[in-house]
Amino acid sequence: MQPALVAIDDDDSDDANERLLREAGRTAAGTGRPLVLLAWVTRDEVEQNAETLQSMSDAMGGSFDASEARDVVSRFVADAAEEAFAEVDGDVDYETMSVVTDGDPADAILDAAAERDCDHVYVTGRKRSPTGKALFGDTAQQVVLDFDGFVTVATR
Repeated sequence: MQPALVAIDDDDSDDANERLLREAGRTAAGTGRPLVLLAWVTRDEVEQNAETLQSMSDAMGGSFDASEARDVVSRFVADAAEEAFAEVDGDVDYETMSVVTDGDPADAILDAAAERDCDHVYVTGRKRSPTGKALFGDTAQQVVLDFDGFVTVATR
């Protein structure tokens, strides 16, 4: 069975991400479908936080690079998944995936779904007017339009 991808957006509230994870987890537990839990960090965010993260790494006797940023993001996702899946009846088979992206999160989501051969994507969406979507774009909307498979959009 092909996996489903769950896009965890750190710009969304913890509640929105937890609801998305819980819903994907229920479906996965009921069908035996594995999940790929994707989170991303932008290169700008890595650069903005590099000094702080390097200080933390120095204190622990190490150095900081982009791969460590991905590890931090993966740990965040795994922790959120454990909390959300604790409320799901049944086992949820999942793996975490994190990327550092230069561009639009929708591109990272679509690339990850293609890389892992996913046929379903779960993503959070924001309530916006049609004009707001046209002017500012919307990650969920771009995924719905460009993904060749099922997309579940959870809104706040």
